[in-house]
Amino acid sequence: MKYKPNRLDDVISSGDSAGTISDDGSHDFSMVEDYGEKRRRRGNRSGRRKGESSRSERRGTDVKNMLTPVVKVLLFGVLMSFLDILYIMNHLEGSHEATIRNASPGVEPLSEGSNVNTKKKQNDGQSFSDGSKVKINNEKDKNQEGNSDILADREPILKMIRDAGITFDPIKDADLLEKLPKWSDVVEMYGPEPVIYGMNEGNCERFQAQTNKGDHLLGTAGTFNSGTNLMSELLLANCVMPERVKKHGQKSRGIRWQVPWGKHSPVGDKKFRETHKTMKDKDIDAKEVMPMVTIRDPLIWLKSMCRHKYTAIWEGFKEQDHCPNFSRTDLKMFVRYDGFKRAYKSLLYLWNDWYNEYKNIEVPYLLVRFEDLVFHPEETVTRVCECGGGRRLSKKFRYIVNSAKKGKAAHGAISLRTGFVDAMMKYGNLKERYKGYDSSYDLKYIRDHIDTDLMEMMQYSTIDPLWNERLTTKETQ
Repeated sequence: MKYKPNRLDDVISSGDSAGTISDDGSHDFSMVEDYGEKRRRRGNRSGRRKGESSRSERRGTDVKNMLTPVVKVLLFGVLMSFLDILYIMNHLEGSHEATIRNASPGVEPLSEGSNVNTKKKQNDGQSFSDGSKVKINNEKDKNQEGNSDILADREPILKMIRDAGITFDPIKDADLLEKLPKWSDVVEMYGPEPVIYGMNEGNCERFQAQTNKGDHLLGTAGTFNSGTNLMSELLLANCVMPERVKKHGQKSRGIRWQVPWGKHSPVGDKKFRETHKTMKDKDIDAKEVMPMVTIRDPLIWLKSMCRHKYTAIWEGFKEQDHCPNFSRTDLKMFVRYDGFKRAYKSLLYLWNDWYNEYKNIEVPYLLVRFEDLVFHPEETVTRVCECGGGRRLSKKFRYIVNSAKKGKAAHGAISLRTGFVDAMMKYGNLKERYKGYDSSYDLKYIRDHIDTDLMEMMQYSTIDPLWNERLTTKETQ
């Protein structure tokens, strides 16, 4: 008889080892009995799950019924009110701090837990309408205000210092910066722009029209202590004669250290001017050179001659405590030049006579104030260069920072007191102009014997014999 499996057989043969054969050959059907029990338990659990699901659905329906539109609006209003309260609290706290910070520069709010009495001792208190207290950093405010006063009216000076590569700290170098002249004082002494005699007299056109431009040269001239070295250095650093370079090559830029007859030599003797040559100018034709002549305020120039007399000799030149001394009976002096000796009525007449010789020659030249090389160096040198047919070497102007007599251009801190900075302090200050003239008699002599045409031509201020006396009276009041 063929065996037909039923559903129970399917379950037994499922591989669960239920209904296994025992040692006596009988089958163990305990797993079959357990299976029925399990089915009953599963049925019970399924019923419970259905009941729980039904109860959850009823609770969800109840919650939905509770959240009517009115309730939703009320809950939304409560939430928005709570957010508004938080925003207002934060806004009030931030605005209060901002009010204190903006009340005055250098003002800080008192921190929580700080000792108010201690703060009052350390700082002056400032009260506001709401009764709040702040502390003021008086020292910081004082430094800022003082620094602003120092920098006021000095910006053109400071710009030149920065352009020259000289660094400074407005606070650390405040004492030194305060010694710099105010621009209004410079303008009062020398005017707002450079004074260059010869440009409006047609000398530029005359020089460029004579002979071959490819042979033209610029050379420096001036009496002792008049700034010739500074002029030479500035021209060498910033000017080139392009036509000269085309004809003679890159090594010949057309700028000479001095005129071939010697920069300190008088120019009135035509034969000497055209035939006498300095050691390095043997092959230079004097007619191809345009003199760039420097001149200096006579009051300061006289004091410089007392310190560095060069080859000049006069009675009393060793008396440094009173020089120049124009109260002496014998004021005559001598200067030994290269190849000859010349006498002058006094040291002041050396200044008068030397420059008047240039006024009376037919040679095209420029007369340049030394002070303009200090306070208007870029504009002055550019105009001088272009007048002779030259052009700037580059757009960036090169300043001569160290003393021109040392022949160096350098950069560094203002505290190093470079020659450039010292010159600004010296020549932009009326006190420095009259410094050392303790005798009104000396100033009266200078006023009465100075060449007034030269003074007016170069726009130098007139001499005031009582200036020091007025200053002393003003300071004692």
